[in-house]
Amino acid sequence: MPTFKRVSLAGSEELFRPTRPQVVTDTDDVIRETVDRHEKVKEVVLRTLSFTPDEIELLLEAIQTAKYPDRPRAKPQLDKFDSLDALRVKVQGETAD
Repeated sequence: MPTFKRVSLAGSEELFRPTRPQVVTDTDDVIRETVDRHEKVKEVVLRTLSFTPDEIELLLEAIQTAKYPDRPRAKPQLDKFDSLDALRVKVQGETAD
């Protein structure tokens, strides 16, 4: 194949250039300090809530409404709206006014 011409790959030396020109020499103390760093953890307060079957049904309906907000729905009746608000207060742990 005498007619085959090779093209020089300009820039291919960039592929083989070392990514870190200088070797980083961290001492064991610096590495250990970084690995063993303890961050302050926010204290988690756990609560147990008890729900009636009606409240669970109301929660399931609210989850469906939140999951599919584009579906047309009628506004909840006033008593159901009050029940939803009472349930919100119960879940958030606020005191009812």
